[in-house]
Amino acid sequence: MARTRSNRRLEQPREQVLAATLDLIAEQGLAGVTMARLAERLGTSGGHLLYYFGTRDGLLLETLRWSEQRYAVEREPVLAAAEARTGTEGDDPDAVVAFAEVYLPLDRADPRWLLWLELWARAPYDDDLAAAQRELDDLWHDDLVRLLGRVLPDLADPAGVSTRLRAMWDGFAIAIINGGGLPLRAEALGHTRVLLG
Repeated sequence: MARTRSNRRLEQPREQVLAATLDLIAEQGLAGVTMARLAERLGTSGGHLLYYFGTRDGLLLETLRWSEQRYAVEREPVLAAAEARTGTEGDDPDAVVAFAEVYLPLDRADPRWLLWLELWARAPYDDDLAAAQRELDDLWHDDLVRLLGRVLPDLADPAGVSTRLRAMWDGFAIAIINGGGLPLRAEALGHTRVLLG
């Protein structure tokens, strides 16, 4: 289940700010995201944004949380299909590949991953950011463990497999963002299938 970036109209002012932040990251990288530039794009003031988000880092963290909520919605159909299984159909590694399709970057300009990597690099120096990233990572882990338990019921260690798969996907994600592009995305999906097959 390949995903596409959504261009739907956002009605909530907060969502408009967060979506504009992601768009700006995709266009100019994280260094191009300043409160002044974002405020200009939104037709407001930098002070107005600071009032609601506190700091640029606060805005970026909220953008990451919002983005991750959207990805939780995107992986839910994969999980729902797995939950609907009767248990008599045998193993289904395709469901894990579908999960990986949601997890991995779309391309080298995927704003969610650009944001994640930038904040990842800052996490060792910011306890709140590190805790938030662990919390978001745990949500992916919990969902993948649940999926593995359902679609590969004979798997001895779903939690360990989740950890290893996500580490592999993270490595591929970094390589995709750093210039490997879509061929590496396809390679990551292929390795996932081989490892589970």
